[in-house]
Amino acid sequence: MKVTISAALILIASAPLALALPQPQPQPQTTIKSNVEEVLLDLVARDRKGKPIADLRPEDIVVTDNGVPQTILSFRLVKGAEAVSSNGTAMPLDPLRQIRLVTLAFEPQAAPEQRKLARAAALDLVKGSQGVNVFYSVVVIDTKLLVLQHFTKDRDALVKAIMRATEGVSAPRLSLESDALVAQLRSVLSGSVLNPYPGAVPDVDMLAVATQAAATLSGELGSRDPLTAGLALVTLDMVHMDVATQSNGSRLSLDALKALVGGLREMPGRKSILYFSAGMYLPPELDAIFRHLIASANRDNVTFYSVDTRGVQVSAQNDAAVAQLNAAVAASANTTRRADAGADQAEVLAADNAELSGRANSDLPLRDLAESTGGFLIGDSNDLRGPLRRVNEEIASYYEISYNPSIAKFDGSFRKLAVTSVRKDVVIHARKGYFALPATAAAAGFAPFELPLLKVISDGKLSEDVKYRAGAVLLQPKKDAAVVAILLEVPLHALQGTVPPAMDVHCALAALIKDSKGTVVKKISNDRSLRVTTGQHEKGNLLDKTVLNLPPGKYTLDSAVMYVESTKIGAQHDEFTIPDGGTGGVGISALMPVRSYTPDAKGLDPGDPFQVQGGSVIPTMDTVFEKVPNSAFSLFFTVYPDVSISAKPAVEIEFTKDGKNSETAPMELPAADAQGRIPYLMTIPAQAIHAGSYEIRATVTQGNSSAVSVTTIRFEE
Repeated sequence: MKVTISAALILIASAPLALALPQPQPQPQTTIKSNVEEVLLDLVARDRKGKPIADLRPEDIVVTDNGVPQTILSFRLVKGAEAVSSNGTAMPLDPLRQIRLVTLAFEPQAAPEQRKLARAAALDLVKGSQGVNVFYSVVVIDTKLLVLQHFTKDRDALVKAIMRATEGVSAPRLSLESDALVAQLRSVLSGSVLNPYPGAVPDVDMLAVATQAAATLSGELGSRDPLTAGLALVTLDMVHMDVATQSNGSRLSLDALKALVGGLREMPGRKSILYFSAGMYLPPELDAIFRHLIASANRDNVTFYSVDTRGVQVSAQNDAAVAQLNAAVAASANTTRRADAGADQAEVLAADNAELSGRANSDLPLRDLAESTGGFLIGDSNDLRGPLRRVNEEIASYYEISYNPSIAKFDGSFRKLAVTSVRKDVVIHARKGYFALPATAAAAGFAPFELPLLKVISDGKLSEDVKYRAGAVLLQPKKDAAVVAILLEVPLHALQGTVPPAMDVHCALAALIKDSKGTVVKKISNDRSLRVTTGQHEKGNLLDKTVLNLPPGKYTLDSAVMYVESTKIGAQHDEFTIPDGGTGGVGISALMPVRSYTPDAKGLDPGDPFQVQGGSVIPTMDTVFEKVPNSAFSLFFTVYPDVSISAKPAVEIEFTKDGKNSETAPMELPAADAQGRIPYLMTIPAQAIHAGSYEIRATVTQGNSSAVSVTTIRFEE
């Protein structure tokens, strides 16, 4: 049976399906081919005082891969334009292997002193003594990834870009400049003339900045030098992989950094990203994205150096953590109930706060990002120039070794790396590990946890080893492309039968949405780890929400959820239809049962469709409501008025049981919000509803226009 997404989705069986995954686009850059099993590892060696060591030999190095000592196949010191072998023989490097690419990535710095600190450090870096063939680019992460300078050795151009990046200029102004530079890059490379300001007229200052930069680009690329053109293409690659415009905060930062890594993927040589930030707050839902960023950087030999621009930090680092932890303790201490009463909201939030308190030190993700990829954190100082000189040293000179770990199975598992020296005076900096991915999966950019899930989906075998609910929910009907939410809801008790008073639950999920031709139109994946109490485990749910636009038509949703500790996987196949949005008139979303509502929620994204009156709505796909004393049933939906109709919209809610309709009455709706929508949360005391199955129908009218949304809920005593 197939149903539209305005109603409940039906689980159906299916024949095995071929896995139609998006294929990576061919890259124009030169590709270095090597044995897919060979690991190429960059490392930096210093003495105990931090001075570089340039006389290491292969016998001085010990490499273990997953605890197993490895035989070093090649060993050389890359210095300038030469590679020095272990016997002291110097050989000129291949021209592309001589390249050192350094991207200066600036987050917006709110405080003037932070911008000043970042500016001084970056200017000292580019003005200092450089190695051979070191090219810098300058980008800003603000609403999206903005390129202010493509890869160049021109110090004057770099100084101007750094000054611009640290002036506190608003994102819209920088965006126009970035768009102009990108357009000029494309036009010069293609030999055509493009308007760098399509649909926009810049002010005089921005026009001057972009025109000067465009002239510089034309001069650099006019010779059609293959190396310069290749570096320009790398810049365009980074922009081509630009981040989603709806992301913000730490999610935007992670997406942008991953785009930078992706753009650098095909280029050989030493590749580094200096990330200037005032700290990164990493909530649990971003753990998988953060780990994927580190995995991508390690796979593509990109080293991060994190630069904390907040200067000296003393007690302020721990203030937020202490406050959240105290709130968690207070909530736990004030929570009392019968042993069989389950978890109330205070206990759920208490555990969340206890976890978040450990994340409040925003230096920790910066340190982890750097040290996991072979770099280091630069911070807790009001003068960052000294540490950045160390970065210049590491860019100019480093060791390069290779070995074959003889991996029997590329299963996406994490393999720990340890590089040490038998010499007591040597400190080695290298990446901490990598994921055993097949070459095809690595090229496609898959995260390691996705592989077993996508294999189950590809095999087409349904499984209830892990029980969960999956489906598509209509958020806004439109003629060309409706707004849809893909929901995957995992009851925590379905992952493991019993838990101790507190435990970590690790869950991974993936889904493929295909159109009627079997083409994958969206891949969804996430990797979540959260700490829960016994009560939370019994009553709690993990909900993954993905909002996307889909044109009218028939679709399939193939999903899989894995309990990582046991490797058990559940798999489902669902079908849904996106109806034609018609020619206009008032619209209404699906009717969504609500699991919880948090009023006055902080940090809400204005574009988030799951909110009402400043509060956050957590929907559920569970269509069975258990009536308990003092409980209430809540239903969430959104009305979309037609601005061309002067009449105000009104809605009627009707409950039907056993063919008998309840009385209905028009409900007055509030005014539309800034996005032109009217979100509505309807709450009914449970005792007012008799047990049984009900069809709930919402009819919205506005003038002569009307729309209907229907769902079915079963109420149990």
